[in-house]
Amino acid sequence: MPRGGPDADVRLGLATGSLEDPLVVDAAAVLAGRLLAEGGDPERAVTLARTLLPPSTVALLGSWERSRRELADLLDTLTDAERDGTGPLGAHSYPRSAVRLLSPVDRPPTLRDFFAFEDHMVNALKNLGKEVPPEWYEAPSHYVTRSAAVFGADETGQWPAYTEMLDYELEFAVVIGKRGRDVAPEDAWSHIAGLTIFNDLSARDVQRREMGTRVGPAKTKGFDNGCALGPYLVTTDEIARPFAAGMRALVNGAQWSSGTAASIHWSIEQLVAHASAGETLQPGDVLGSGTVGTGAGIEIDRWIKPGDTIRLEIDGLGALETRVERP
Repeated sequence: MPRGGPDADVRLGLATGSLEDPLVVDAAAVLAGRLLAEGGDPERAVTLARTLLPPSTVALLGSWERSRRELADLLDTLTDAERDGTGPLGAHSYPRSAVRLLSPVDRPPTLRDFFAFEDHMVNALKNLGKEVPPEWYEAPSHYVTRSAAVFGADETGQWPAYTEMLDYELEFAVVIGKRGRDVAPEDAWSHIAGLTIFNDLSARDVQRREMGTRVGPAKTKGFDNGCALGPYLVTTDEIARPFAAGMRALVNGAQWSSGTAASIHWSIEQLVAHASAGETLQPGDVLGSGTVGTGAGIEIDRWIKPGDTIRLEIDGLGALETRVERP
């Protein structure tokens, strides 16, 4: 939360107002202030507030229905005096510029990434001299990557030393809020906590080799600081269904890609149902949508360079900026 070095305190932030320039409320700080105002001991108020509202969103998602109601109530009852005040955990709120946003899901139990947009499959495989296999149309396809690769909006993406063709991918991601196995498509939304933006950085020169082995992707994706999520987790009560948001990618301020979530071939409900078939989805699991059509450099033959900034915009979810640097 508050900007600082590696030892800065990590807190749960609630973004209010506009997605472009929100006020970020420190949930635990507000709760600690309320507990103290009720006549509690300052040390006990801090301990209890940190316990009830931990910085780990995965921990909160473990009791998501209760946590969502409590967080919504905290914002609904927040007074102007509280918002602008301070307490035993410091300031109750900060401007966006004063905080450092980490991933809205700190360490997903699993990170599955789907290939749900047909246009992307057609475009990308055409540039590799291939066609979409008929099996793609039989069931949603996905791979499982390292959750340790996740990083947030105010962290730097890594350009691995072993690639010369790093690429961005314009995606959204579904975050699971309720455990479930063999979930029916019509029940899928009840298992979703919210959506966020996902930039799945990919080493395309490595991918060409790995695709030949029919085992990948391995080193193509999932390297340290290779999976950007953020800037926020937008809860399902804020999302229109069916999800049909406009999606754009800009590199150093110039628009390279545009598409719409409405063009998805395999629906969000189908992705959740397929991921849960025979596997128990856990709170905090992340399901990537796959890249929207034209949403990657490999589709349009345009390539980012070390030091570039990629800005992914999805209507209703905000904008995720990622600067990529060599280690």
